[in-house]
Amino acid sequence: MKPIYLLQKFSTFLVLNNVEKIISKNKLFFILTLLFLIPTLVLGQELTSYGVTGRGGIGTTFVTDYQAIGVNPANLAIRKSFRDPKVTFGFLEGNVGFFAEKITFGQILKSYFPKLYGKNYQLNYAQKEQAAKDLANTSISTSVNATLFGIHFSSEKYGGFAFSIRDRLDFYTKTNSTISDILFLGQNASFFSSLLLSNGQTIDNTPGLPQDIRDQVVFGFRSDSVNYGTVMNNSTIEMLWTREYNAAYGAKIVDSYDVQVFAGVGVRYISGITLIDLEAKDNQFTSETIALSPSFPIEGFDIPSPTSVGYEPKKGFARFAFPKPIGNGYGIDLGLNVVIKRNLYLGVSLVNYGKMTWTGNVYKLTDGILAQTQGTGFDNYNFITYSSETFQLGGQGSALSWEGSDKFDDDLPAMLRIGASYEFFKTAHLGFDIIAPINVEASGSLASNLYAIGGDLRLTKLLTISSGISTGGNQDFNINIPIGLTYHARRGHYEAGFSTQDISSFIGDIEGGGNNISFSLGFLRFKF
Repeated sequence: MKPIYLLQKFSTFLVLNNVEKIISKNKLFFILTLLFLIPTLVLGQELTSYGVTGRGGIGTTFVTDYQAIGVNPANLAIRKSFRDPKVTFGFLEGNVGFFAEKITFGQILKSYFPKLYGKNYQLNYAQKEQAAKDLANTSISTSVNATLFGIHFSSEKYGGFAFSIRDRLDFYTKTNSTISDILFLGQNASFFSSLLLSNGQTIDNTPGLPQDIRDQVVFGFRSDSVNYGTVMNNSTIEMLWTREYNAAYGAKIVDSYDVQVFAGVGVRYISGITLIDLEAKDNQFTSETIALSPSFPIEGFDIPSPTSVGYEPKKGFARFAFPKPIGNGYGIDLGLNVVIKRNLYLGVSLVNYGKMTWTGNVYKLTDGILAQTQGTGFDNYNFITYSSETFQLGGQGSALSWEGSDKFDDDLPAMLRIGASYEFFKTAHLGFDIIAPINVEASGSLASNLYAIGGDLRLTKLLTISSGISTGGNQDFNINIPIGLTYHARRGHYEAGFSTQDISSFIGDIEGGGNNISFSLGFLRFKF
């Protein structure tokens, strides 16, 4: 939740007037920081519980009770024996993670927890140049799925009904080399053609300048006018934070010894909290919408709106528990699960199909000019710690000024799920899933199809292990090896689990580790 808190810190940037006499408060740092700040704190919406995470996203024919909401509501009606619980409820389940192709778990640890490394972790200039190259045009994806409360009622005669309250935060970005360069090199970025030194001399910003010259740079600038659409050309930034109130029902519609058919439907009311939809193509913004709840005011921005006038933001934890919504919408899930010979499962579902209407604090970014910057950029991958020595950006006029806009509609990131699995003697359950985005352009959508194969193995009456292989989604074709462990209490009334989407990220010393940092946890699940 810290990214929202940090939004309050973007106030006034240093006034620079060596190149342009009219320099204003600059809003670009707000966007630039979002590119990398949020991912370091918060995986794709294909993951909804520790069981699904431990299989790399497989869930269409696996998940039951309220965990089937948003995956396949038909599974709510599945009862494998008379011993299955009639009531299941739980609190505070969720998953959190981060993926970037060129940032490893070791680098994150050293950047955010230097005491584990024994000293402050700082990149030298050559390493910063390499970091800028590594992160340019690289997919970065994150998400948080938190089930605040869920409950499921199951009956052999009447089917299954479930209700849940869930927060969802999805983020995806791919940015160009110019932005990456400015983030890590600051005033020395190649975008700025000239450099002002501390002795008053102006020199060309050429590759290979010795470090003693770089140390004398006061700021970098360029004399020609370059708008932010050009600076962000071929870059995409998407973020969606919503709170869902879900209700779903599943029923058995065909029942014979050889074939059982289950169908389900789910509906949700969605409360919108934050939307960011920015994209630049052909040197201009093609999407430039930002909507922020007034529960998280940004100091230094004069943003009047009907929802913020006279509204006193809540303080502390209350702002996250009860944020003021700035939009609402409705979604629907449809699912089918066919069971053959009691062991073969074939499932398909359409989930999260619907629309959102954003009604307040909705703004469009207008293009401005980036002329110069002062500061040396980030020294490691800790993008939270920001000071005046990191960035002070300046431009002509009102760079990226805010303009209140009317309400607008936005499609939900709908998905089609197809899965099949086979259960061996109630000991092993193996299968695959294909998850395809319906509307890739929607905020929070998967970037491409996700493919996963894996399953569960019941080690003992108390422990089940999950694993598999997955690729695609918001991670291009990076290969992940998920693993999860679930504990079942002896009488079956309590369950807890932990999983990660890629175990390789946690293997090795602090210097290494993979680049898919994730975990999912649930420890307050009860069955009766």
